[in-house]
Amino acid sequence: MTAINEDRKLLGLFLRELVKVKAPVNPRKLSVLEQRFPGEPEPREEELERRGIPDGWIFDEEGWCLFIESKVLSKLRADQIRSHRRTAERLGFQSITAMAVVPRLPPSLPADTVLLEWRTVYAWLRRHSAHSAWAARAADYLELAEAKLIDTEKFKEGSLTMFAGFPFGRERPFTYLEGKRVLGLALDELRNRRDLIARLGMNPKGPRRPAITGRQGDAVWDFLSLSERGGSFTRYPHLTLNVTSQAIEAMVTVPNAVNSVMRRNLKQLSEAGFQALVKEVIDNLQPLLRDHKGATPWFRGVQRRYPSQKATPYIDAKIEFDLRTAVPSSGAPKTQPRWLSAAYASFVNKEGSNYQMQMGVVFRYEQCPELRQADAIELIVAAWLACRPLVDLTR
Repeated sequence: MTAINEDRKLLGLFLRELVKVKAPVNPRKLSVLEQRFPGEPEPREEELERRGIPDGWIFDEEGWCLFIESKVLSKLRADQIRSHRRTAERLGFQSITAMAVVPRLPPSLPADTVLLEWRTVYAWLRRHSAHSAWAARAADYLELAEAKLIDTEKFKEGSLTMFAGFPFGRERPFTYLEGKRVLGLALDELRNRRDLIARLGMNPKGPRRPAITGRQGDAVWDFLSLSERGGSFTRYPHLTLNVTSQAIEAMVTVPNAVNSVMRRNLKQLSEAGFQALVKEVIDNLQPLLRDHKGATPWFRGVQRRYPSQKATPYIDAKIEFDLRTAVPSSGAPKTQPRWLSAAYASFVNKEGSNYQMQMGVVFRYEQCPELRQADAIELIVAAWLACRPLVDLTR
């Protein structure tokens, strides 16, 4: 309400593009109020709940008005809209438009209500932020508010914003709260990707990481499950998305406790077969690597030790390298197949150790400015799909 009050050009765009109404007068002549009735002084906080005052009013002096009810944590009720409309009629307005903004659309509301999700408002603000400082401020505010609500675990469904890229880099350093917010939005988009479902067997209703912790860390991660219906995700490879202070990592993770089918298939490959699998993954990645010079195909193997069930694990060993070192090539990086040999042998001869492998792509912020766009989702999808030869070993 502050943004559209201060920027009257933005107010006109708000009415025309979002509410889809034509104001009877120039937007500069409209009155904009927040949580108060037209013609009354600002109420005390306890009055807001008792009297059911709408969150916003936009009106002229001739009987036209738009009232706005917004929700974040509480549910929107149809009787609230009907009550606000009756109030507007009592105040003398003849042309009344009702509007509600919510995190997730409810199943039903009065038919004469303009109903929007916060994410739609956020996208609209971002679209106009290049030309309106107030639009940019309002969008930034929604990002901060959402991050705090997620951190306190108050936000249970829907969203205030939508995925608009990974914003981190030299000018906007990584923070845990913003990383957690962007990670959740990205995974919400990815969970609906039909190509991941059809080609990799991603389970859109599968489990997610039970608790994302590590406030003081420089990374936050979660995954999409490839487990069959009812299966434990730790028994199947999963699609891991890691948002770090330096890069975005789209990896296929083979967990320590992976099912016997995949374990047997990996061992039967032999080192030469595993090298051939890596070459197939690299070949699949060629279009992505050609179009995005900052993308690096990557392997990581980690041996962990947990002092207790919920404790942070000790990292006893780690091996990671550019996947291209595993196959002969005439360019950079230079071939060094012993890295792959060591990583594969550590899995085949685990000898009781807790060892997991990851294969995928690392996108570094400073080398991939395209990460800051909403279609960065396509980079993540392309990286995961290229790793299908590894995923197929579980079948």
